[in-house]
Parts: sequence; structure tokens; C-alpha cells
Amino acid sequence: MFPGLEDERSQMKRLSIILLVVMVILSSCATNKEKEMAKESRPSVFLPKPLDDNWSKWIVGEWEGSGESDTGKGKGRTKVELGLNGQFLIYKGEAEITEMTADNIQYLKETMHATDEEIEKFRGSTFKELQIHTIDPKTGEIIGYLFDSLRCMAEGRGKRQGNKEIMEWKWSGSGQGTSVRITEKVSDEKIIVTEKYTLPNGGIMEDRGQMTRKKIAAGR
Repeated sequence: MFPGLEDERSQMKRLSIILLVVMVILSSCATNKEKEMAKESRPSVFLPKPLDDNWSKWIVGEWEGSGESDTGKGKGRTKVELGLNGQFLIYKGEAEITEMTADNIQYLKETMHATDEEIEKFRGSTFKELQIHTIDPKTGEIIGYLFDSLRCMAEGRGKRQGNKEIMEWKWSGSGQGTSVRITEKVSDEKIIVTEKYTLPNGGIMEDRGQMTRKKIAAGR
């Protein structure tokens, strides 16, 4: 035999083994890295964290203010709190009519088909509303559900852009049509809300209002 050739073959064999070991290690590292990246990118749908974004933290509290629409002017109050283990923002609102013009009454009769008796009852009643909002863990969209004392229901989806939340609502029950609502954070203590409704008959209704954070007395 040729000693030199045998030594060369042994060295090549050892080199092949070393390369194979390195390839196995690199492959294992790459697989583990892919698993870690997949784990990091996978949204926690089963057990999402409580809402802790800046908007949710800011809007929690008690708000009061006034507004006007084609149906009249009013004043109202809204309490926003986190519920269901912090997974949802729950809005509870109340409002009363403070002024109603002849144009407002005519609008209710022609567009909403309200009778004189219904208008009078509406003028003297307290309007109530419940909203439940959260963030879709898969898409990051804002999801909202709304119910009110006129037996209107709505489902909304939207997004936040800077200091504004823009929601598109689809109405059902006693309410029909669609609307776009813009909630603007003016400051830590002030909100402006505008909403434009498109009714099934092609009519348009607009709401405009502003609210300020209610000061809680010390010791409460």
C-alpha cells in the first residue's frame, strides 16, 4: 500500500465528518431560529393580553358634554371602563334633548316618520346607549358593537390614525343604513365626535359634539 495515499484518505474522511457535523449544527440553528420567529410573529389569539394601548388608557373615565344633530340639541354623559378582564372597552352613555327647533321636528317627521306623540315622548326621555369595543388580535382593527334605547344596533370596524379613531358602522334593528364616526382626542381632557349617517332612502344625518373629562372629587 501507499502510506501517503492512505493518510490523505484519512484526512479527507475526517474533513467530511467535520463538514457533516457543521451542516447538522447550522441546520438545527436555522430550524430553531425559524421556530422562534414563528412564535414571536404568531398573535396570541387564545389568550390575548388586556388592552394596554395609549388610546384605551386615555379614554377610560367619565366624560360629559353637549352636541347637536338634525334631530335637536342635547347634553350627555358617558362612562368608559375596561371590562371582561381588560379585554374590552365598555361605554355607557346617557343624553337628554335640551332644544328642538321646527326644522328638527320636520326632519323627524319626514325622514324618520315620527308622529307628534313619538316626538314629544322623545323630547322628554333619557336616551341610553351601550357600546363595546376591542382590538381584533389578528388584524389590529378596532371592532365595536352598539345598542341603544331606540332598539338600534350597529356593528363597526375601524382604525386609529394619530389622535383620531375612525369607525364605519352598519346599522340594523330599528336603525338602518351606515355611518362614519370620527372621535378626535383634542387633549387629555377633551374629545370631539362627528358622525355622518347615510340612510337607506339616501338621506343624510350628522351629529356633532364635544365632551370633557369629568373631574372626580377628592376622596371618592
